[in-house]
Amino acid sequence: MSSTNTRLKSAPASDESPDDAALPPSERTGTQEVTGARESTATRLTGPLGLAEGGTRTLIAPLEAGELPNVAQIKGLRLDQILLLTTGVLVVLIVGLLAALSVASTKSQFEETALVSKDRIQEQARELGQTVGQTIALTSATNLRDNNYAFLEEVAGSIVKTNPNILRVQIFDPDGVRMADSEGASEDKEDAAPVRRAERRLVSAFYRGQPISEIQEPIDYGSSSGKGLVVISYSLGGLQKQLASLEQDKRATVRATTLRMLGLGLGFVVLAGVLVAYQSRRITRPLGMLTGKVMQLAAGNLSARAGTAQGAGREVVTLGVVFNHMAERIKVLLEDVRAKAQLEREVSLARTVQETLLPGREGVQVGPLRIAGLVVTADACGGDWWFRAALDDRRIVIGIGDVTGHGLSTSLVATSATSGFASAMTLREPSQVNAQMLITALNVTLANVGRGEHQMSSALAVIDVSNGYIDYAAGAHPSPLVFNKRSGQIASLPARGPLLGASVESQFTSRQAQLRPGDVVVWYTDGLTEARDNAGKLYGTQRLAAAVQAHAHLSAEALRDAVLADARAFSAGQPQRDDITVVVAEFSPAA
Repeated sequence: MSSTNTRLKSAPASDESPDDAALPPSERTGTQEVTGARESTATRLTGPLGLAEGGTRTLIAPLEAGELPNVAQIKGLRLDQILLLTTGVLVVLIVGLLAALSVASTKSQFEETALVSKDRIQEQARELGQTVGQTIALTSATNLRDNNYAFLEEVAGSIVKTNPNILRVQIFDPDGVRMADSEGASEDKEDAAPVRRAERRLVSAFYRGQPISEIQEPIDYGSSSGKGLVVISYSLGGLQKQLASLEQDKRATVRATTLRMLGLGLGFVVLAGVLVAYQSRRITRPLGMLTGKVMQLAAGNLSARAGTAQGAGREVVTLGVVFNHMAERIKVLLEDVRAKAQLEREVSLARTVQETLLPGREGVQVGPLRIAGLVVTADACGGDWWFRAALDDRRIVIGIGDVTGHGLSTSLVATSATSGFASAMTLREPSQVNAQMLITALNVTLANVGRGEHQMSSALAVIDVSNGYIDYAAGAHPSPLVFNKRSGQIASLPARGPLLGASVESQFTSRQAQLRPGDVVVWYTDGLTEARDNAGKLYGTQRLAAAVQAHAHLSAEALRDAVLADARAFSAGQPQRDDITVVVAEFSPAA
């Protein structure tokens, strides 16, 4: 009975196909079995759970917060300082602009007033001078004609005395000789005087160091030489006094306006500073508290929550609400990470157990029969399995199965099936063990373990290596392909049966066949033929048969790897959707 559960010894390492070195690391990793330790053939092409490819390490997300950044090194103004400085500059600019406009407006008003006063006084002087000139011209015409110069002197002097703004009155004959002067009679009436044209005009000049307006009025007294001329020097001193007074008023008003605007601006600055300081405090205090809560959360305090920020504005209140929501979500996510880490550790343990129960990926030689198999899982743990064991010195058992679905639960079911398969071989004497008995026992085991919730397809074969006689049975599993190297013919070993695990009362039958020298039997799971390319096309049985036919000249290990490589190339760019298992048995008895 001890021979019924004896595992087959591995073939010598020198018989391993050189193509094995070209396989990806995920299909070349494992542990070499020597005296009990076993190399795993359950390999993964992808790692959605974060497990290392070809190993059993568990990736645990770090939960520590790590070293916090040194926020004390962050330079720059605080938010309240920025608000205060910005508001102060804005108020100063506005008040300064208003002050400049007010001063400019005051200056413009005074300058306009001064110009109007000057024009008015000059117009008054012109009108007065013209009136006086016309009066003198009328009264002087007869005296000029009679050469009564004394009378003219009296007239000129009286005019100056009666009008303080008239400083001097002069009367000239047509030749420009001064006939009369309010300043007094000249010793020489014939003194040359500046040449003046006898026409009505107004000339600006200076008299005794002060500005005057000279008003000239022609005198027509019937002289053949032409017209005489009256020249009245009208003082502009009053105008200058008025302009000076206006200038003083302007300066005083501008100074008062400037001081008033400065005081008003200072008051605005102080008031704005107080309001900004108060408001910025209302805004920045909740932000500071929120910053502190963020630092606590970053330090690992997952219970840190922000309070309600009253009067800080809708945005700050919203920020606090969002922070609390994020803190709660982070807490939940970290709990999920811990749960996931625990799950990954459990998956890693299940994978280790599964790898221990699966045969190694190296081929074994039992007489004329060489066997090599491999499981490529879609997830960390797979639902595919295969098994090989010797019943006695002549017969060997090969089994393959595919639990519906994939993942941790299916891997546990597959592990149980593998253990059940090994246990079924010990139920009877080796001579009484056949394919029908093994698959029936496996169905009962799976039905009891899975309680009808898990089903499995499976194919079993008992091969007599001495003569190539094969007894096989299957339950809803793809029929293995049989290719003969010598004839080039390809066939299959069909067997019918229901899914295993649905019911303990399920019935199975076995069939028999004869292997010929050169036959290569290929068992596989539907994950191989249902692999899809970018267009969604299935790999299919025909492509599998073509791959077997093309690489049948290789060893069992190399043929297995070539089939897997062909499927991988066909579905390049597409994720692996299901576990893939390929088992190759080559019957090559000596001639």
